Amino acid sequence: FGQDLHFSQYYLHPMDLSPAACGIFEGDLRISAAYRSQWRNVPVNYQTFMGSVDWKAFEKGNNLVSLGLLFDRDEAGDAGLSWLQIQPTVALAHALGEQHVLSVGFGLAFVQRSFEIGALTFKNQWGGDVFDPGLPSGENFNASSKLAASLSTGLLWYYRQNDSRTEMTLGTALAHANRPVVSLGDFSERLAFRTSTFLSSYWQLGERNDLFLSAAYQQMAKARELVFGTGLRYILSTGLANESSVQGSISYRIGDAIVPAVQFSRNNWTIGLSYDINISAFNEATNGKGGIEIAAIWRRVPVPEFKTVKICPVF
Repeated sequence: FGQDLHFSQYYLHPMDLSPAACGIFEGDLRISAAYRSQWRNVPVNYQTFMGSVDWKAFEKGNNLVSLGLLFDRDEAGDAGLSWLQIQPTVALAHALGEQHVLSVGFGLAFVQRSFEIGALTFKNQWGGDVFDPGLPSGENFNASSKLAASLSTGLLWYYRQNDSRTEMTLGTALAHANRPVVSLGDFSERLAFRTSTFLSSYWQLGERNDLFLSAAYQQMAKARELVFGTGLRYILSTGLANESSVQGSISYRIGDAIVPAVQFSRNNWTIGLSYDINISAFNEATNGKGGIEIAAIWRRVPVPEFKTVKICPVF
């Protein structure tokens, strides 16, 4: 599976998959956050954090320039092996009529891989049955952290049907385009390219019901991940400052997990909760307990001026 960090509710965090998703939302400012705790049933669990902000910086006619900032961090193991990424992003979008938007994005991430040497023990530090941390480990660590820069680029198409809640987002991206060196010690291994393709869509079925469909595929060297899901969204209320909906969905990550999820939206807020039910060979250690994931999104949506008509929610 994908060696970079990933989220089960990927459809709530498109900027994590492609920089072209920057600025593609209703409103002019978006703040997102997510927390994921995986494999809590094993002694050393895996924790992932994500935060992002993006805003529409400049708009003229059918053209839009958006800026964003993405923060990712995960940590696992006794030594706290961690990955930290801070990525400024820029995206250029163009409206193709009233229903279609095409966006291209670029990201420059500053990444750090590190671990805590003092948390590890080695066989050379054991004198018989007694552990002595003062003894030399016999290991050669020139550094316990590594900094690098990573380039990414992506392309995204967004569609919204007039007078309907039917909408679709289709994107693709290439991460680590410059293949940065982030290995520790005397090694000089380069990160492999990571390619991502994803789809998220809603199809209006009736006055208050929508069908939700999503899918994502990621590949990094020989590691790959394919996940797809479906669900239903029910519109609780509509109207200015009174929009709310609830959604239930189920996803399947091939060979790894089944992921039920619920989502609640009210006005500018969206809250998502999912749980991975592990079905892989690792199930013997996890007893099916994959991990919980919590997501939150806030959008600022200015009230349009009187007599202003905006058909496309992005522009």
